[in-house]
This record gives sequence, C-alpha cells and structure tokens, in this order.
Amino acid sequence: MIPRAEIARRLRLSKVTVSTIISGLIESEHVVEVGHGSSLEKGGRRPIMLSLDTSNKYVVGVDLGTTNTVAAVGNLKGELLKKIRITTSKDHSIDNISGQVSNLINETIDASGVGRDKIAGVVMAVAGQVEKEKGFIIFSPHFNWHNVRIARLVEEKTGFKTIADNCTRVMTIGEMWYGGARGFSNLIFINIGHGIGSALVIGGKLYNHHSEFGHIFITKKKIRCACGKYGCLEVVASGEAIERQANQLMGGHESKWITAKTAAERAKNGDRIARKIYSEAGRYLGRGISILANSINPEKIIIGGGVSSAGDLLLKPILKEFYANVMDVIKNRTEVSLSSSEMDAGVKGAVAMALNDYIFDYDIVSNQRMIRAIN
Repeated sequence: MIPRAEIARRLRLSKVTVSTIISGLIESEHVVEVGHGSSLEKGGRRPIMLSLDTSNKYVVGVDLGTTNTVAAVGNLKGELLKKIRITTSKDHSIDNISGQVSNLINETIDASGVGRDKIAGVVMAVAGQVEKEKGFIIFSPHFNWHNVRIARLVEEKTGFKTIADNCTRVMTIGEMWYGGARGFSNLIFINIGHGIGSALVIGGKLYNHHSEFGHIFITKKKIRCACGKYGCLEVVASGEAIERQANQLMGGHESKWITAKTAAERAKNGDRIARKIYSEAGRYLGRGISILANSINPEKIIIGGGVSSAGDLLLKPILKEFYANVMDVIKNRTEVSLSSSEMDAGVKGAVAMALNDYIFDYDIVSNQRMIRAIN
C-alpha cells in the first residue's frame, strides 16, 4: 500500500500528474483506495493508501517452444496464480499446435479457479519473425511455419483476445518487470534455447523490430542453418548445436538422445568432451556478444533461455572471449550476467506483456515503474 505523494516522489512526477493517472486506474477498477495511512509528523490529513485490485482482472501468458509449452494465469501484480507445462507435440502442423495451445489455455484457466469473464486477454511468445500488431508469424524456422496468423487461430478457438510476439522480445519484457533489466535504460537480452534470439531495450523501451543475433556470420564451418545460410552463430552455439555435437562425439552405443541439459550435467561431473562442447559454444557466444557491445554500447547484457541454466559452465567462456574482444571503455561500463528467470522467462514475459497491452497504458508513464510503486 502506498499514498499518491509517495508515488510522485519515487517516480519524480508532479502530484497533479500522479493524481490524474491514479484517477483513471481507479475508474477502470485496477486500483483501489484501502483506507488511511499513519498521521504525518507535521500534522495535516492522513494520506489515502492505494493498492492494486488483484481480484478484478487477470491475463494469460503462453510460452510456445519446440520442446515444451507453458501457460500461466497472472494477476495485476504479475503474480503467477497457476502454471502448467506440457511437452509440445512433435506434429508441428499449424492446426495441431494451435489446438494444443488453445486446450492448454483453457485447462490453465480452469485450474486457476479464475472466471473466464475476468480474463482480459492472452499473449503468446513464439520463436521466429513475428509481427506483433497482426499476431502474424512471417517465418518460424524451428516450426517450419511461413505466414501463419497464429494469434487469430488461437483467438478463434478460445474466445479470448490474443496477441503473439517474438519469444525473445517477450522474455525481455519479463526481465524489465521481474528480473535483471529493472533500472536499466539500454540493454541487450540474448535468448539461448533451441536457437538463439536477441532483443534490444533503448531509452527504457523495447525496440519492436527483429534483432537476429543468432544469424550473424561467425564461423567458416560448413553447417547449414535453419535460416538457409551457412556460418551463423546459431549453428555452433545454440541448444540444437550443443545437442548435435554431444550426440556426434559422446553418443557411442547409446540409443537415447543426449540433450543440452544432459550434456551440461555430464560436463559438471567432469566429462571432458562435454566441457569442451560448452566451452566452444561459450567462446562463439562471447565473440558475438562483443560485436554487439562494440556496436551498441549497452549498459547491460542479459543471457537467458534454457541453455543459460548451465550457469558458469557457459558464462565463464562467454566472459573470457567477451573481455578479450570488446573495447576497454565499453568493457568497463557494460555488465554481463545470466537471467534469474531461467525456464520461466518466456511465460513471465508473456504475462507482463499482457498486462502492458490489455490492462495498463505503457505510454502514460513507464508502466513497470508505476505498478511497482503501487505494489
């Protein structure tokens, strides 16, 4: 709970501006007055305390991955009330996946106990080139989709307003709400999962254009990328690349596929081949990240996605190569760290984006700052 005057102080806004914004949030039933605070030391009227009305509206976030799909119902504070994770169907046909996602959305809402009439809308995080305004996937290489109106398909099946956006941009919004991006105006988020994605935050706002970091030319190895080109960072440093290397070099007589997670576990247990695979992936990533840093000079670089759960096994070679190649003046001003959200980054980001787009007006004031102040 917090009074209007304290919000104005924290956000460095005038009391008139804050009162105008709060009046709109009260009228829309997103904020409620919850009584009076303590008396002021200098006398005068006791301040009216404010809080978010978390029982009024809810949103659904979905992280659609090629391996797993996660859905969660979130309240106005961005708290996840119910989360369900399932294995993504190996049948990547559009009808099959849109049906699976729609069923998962309905199942998660039912399990949360929230009335369907209180769901403001759904946001989906999807890998690939996505036009957010149209919910339109131009190209998703790992699903092999071209020109798919995924948001409309899910909306027709569930009855809820649906937005789709690139998974890395969605994860970056999550970092701005929940994670290490809070307080930074200019940063790069690197998503290392099955593929490699990136997103930029410039002047405190997400840059809503495609940033294809995974497809910069980084190697002369003749390995064809899912994008159709050769030499991409993604073919030597993504989760898919790590798995390919692990199964080529460590498979032996095993019939079971070695995942990136399994390779990381083996590396941590001292397997030299597994350690070398992660060291090489980290080296390529660090070199690529240094190119980005020299070009953009961000305050912070955050590394997330499923592969980042390998921790120092991946981060140490990244930092070694990064520091060896980045300019000293940039190295001394740029913080590089792993995301703290781990496997929930996508679904948390989808909930945060849904709150931004369906509930709060980001352009009135930096929405995260206002909501965090009220929280």
